[in-house]
Amino acid sequence: MNTHLAYIKKLTILGTKTLFKCYLLAILSTVLYLIVGYFLLRSNVDGAFFSMTGSIQTVGKFLWLIGLILLPILLFLFSNKYVFSTVASKVVEERQDDLIIPVLDKVLLVFQSNQPDLIQNAGDYTFAKLKLINEVKNTKIENPWIKRIVVFGLNKISFDSLDLDNNNNFYDIVKSKFIDVLEMLTEANNKPFWICIAMQWLIILFIWFAGSDASLIGQ
Repeated sequence: MNTHLAYIKKLTILGTKTLFKCYLLAILSTVLYLIVGYFLLRSNVDGAFFSMTGSIQTVGKFLWLIGLILLPILLFLFSNKYVFSTVASKVVEERQDDLIIPVLDKVLLVFQSNQPDLIQNAGDYTFAKLKLINEVKNTKIENPWIKRIVVFGLNKISFDSLDLDNNNNFYDIVKSKFIDVLEMLTEANNKPFWICIAMQWLIILFIWFAGSDASLIGQ
């Protein structure tokens, strides 16, 4: 039990540190984006921020405002997604066989005992999968990270005609496909987060170049 609690603590610390780093970088970038963009736009239109002089400058204002609303939301979402993938990849790498798979087996066993054996078509497969996911959510699992990983893996499972043609057992298919899905979690990807950061500063560069062009035209 102490070992189990120690591992939960280890995962929580990893998740908290990763989330803090992502949030800190996102907040700093967004605050600088707000300040630099605002002053560039004011200087571009001689202090009148909402003046619509020049089509390029108007586009710059529109992009800046959209970025100010949308990009922080995306940064928040991608930060949380990256934290989950970081922790999940750690668990999959270290404790897949003794933490993740046993939980899935336990839930499948309980679910199978409460469900009819016959699943005849893709609709039945999909409905059964949704009920299985709900079963996981309602099952008491001591490690919250494991529960999230199992729910994620089950959500990613998809059935095709080959599953039906081979008349495979539903539970065998779920476990096999679930293990395949876990391979997706072996490498955390933070690329979407950095793309959002890059977009913020590309917008700032566009506003700066738009202001420079307007100054040259004015001369």
